[in-house]
Amino acid sequence: MREFPKLGSKSNFGFSDVDISHVRRHFDDAGIAHCDSLIPIRVEMTDCFADTPSPEADLLIDFAAHCIDFRKNSDDQLRDRFLKFLGSDKCTEKRGDGRRYFRGDWGVTVVQ
Repeated sequence: MREFPKLGSKSNFGFSDVDISHVRRHFDDAGIAHCDSLIPIRVEMTDCFADTPSPEADLLIDFAAHCIDFRKNSDDQLRDRFLKFLGSDKCTEKRGDGRRYFRGDWGVTVVQ
């Protein structure tokens, strides 16, 4: 498994993964001037990994999973896999004080 949250696929939905790099490449190919930026987004989410998470932590998990009451409605195996992915270096920045921050950087392209 390449990574956990792989929802779209060309065979199932008629499209492949599209990200900001595809959009930027098409702008470049078409000669469209654009300015690119990265907006770093960090959300403190340490409590999501607690044995008894707070209601706010459950809301953060719901937000990340795009699912209402994910912790209650998912089976143990899916929940464990998701939390493992969410806590991985792909998603989380770990700081020296032991706190974990969700890394949700946004790529921004402004057409000039």
